[in-house]
Amino acid sequence: MEPGGAEEIFTRLEVGGHSLRAGRSGQGSPDFVCLHGLVDRLEIWDALLPALARRGRVLRFDQRGHGESDAPPGPYRREDLAADVAAVVRNGEGRPAVLVGHSMGGIVSMATALAHPECVAGLVLIGTASQCNEKTARWYERIARAGEEEGLSGLVRAIYGAASDKRIRGDPAGIARVTRTLISLYEDPLTPRLAAIECPVLLIVGDRDPMGPRASTILAEGLPDARLVRVEDCGHWVQVERPEAVVAAIDEFLHSLQAEDPT
Repeated sequence: MEPGGAEEIFTRLEVGGHSLRAGRSGQGSPDFVCLHGLVDRLEIWDALLPALARRGRVLRFDQRGHGESDAPPGPYRREDLAADVAAVVRNGEGRPAVLVGHSMGGIVSMATALAHPECVAGLVLIGTASQCNEKTARWYERIARAGEEEGLSGLVRAIYGAASDKRIRGDPAGIARVTRTLISLYEDPLTPRLAAIECPVLLIVGDRDPMGPRASTILAEGLPDARLVRVEDCGHWVQVERPEAVVAAIDEFLHSLQAEDPT
């Protein structure tokens, strides 16, 4: 941890019958809650954590089924993942938090803002989307089946390819259930509901993101209060590849939040 950020304390949070592995660091306001993407863990925020912890309190956690968090019985819905986030926010000081979500974590962040707006002060959405096409939905289904039939090795093969040496940690059946919630972006896209998200939103996307910068443009066009930042020469994991660019964008975003609410 860089100077100015408190040492991170790891704990388990009880959230309605199951528990999540979480890390807490920093102090003061605002509260940041960091949400990783599919098959990632809280460590994906390592490069960004020191800077966030100098700016406020940070809570990052393994989403259900991922890493060392529990995988409750399924099936899951987007709203179930959002309920986890709301419980995490209420587990802290109870004040609204800035949700920092990457990829799937961004989808969960938007679902939380829609279902539990009282828990959300703002959204920072990195490389995420509000909809997907049929081809992508079929890919999610293949991932889920691979996890159910072949375990973690099946997830690696389906996502990264048979030759990959990537490692995934978590409960493969739980990750499969989470993956199926993403199919809903085709069957029941968030795009028509974006206008109901009233909190300020910062969108960050790498210009080489294979998910496509167009997805972030769709979000920017549909959200009432959103600013889009494109990071040049950067892929999907902007917080890993260019953490300084993410911090600069968040600083400007926080300044705008303070200007809107001087209290």
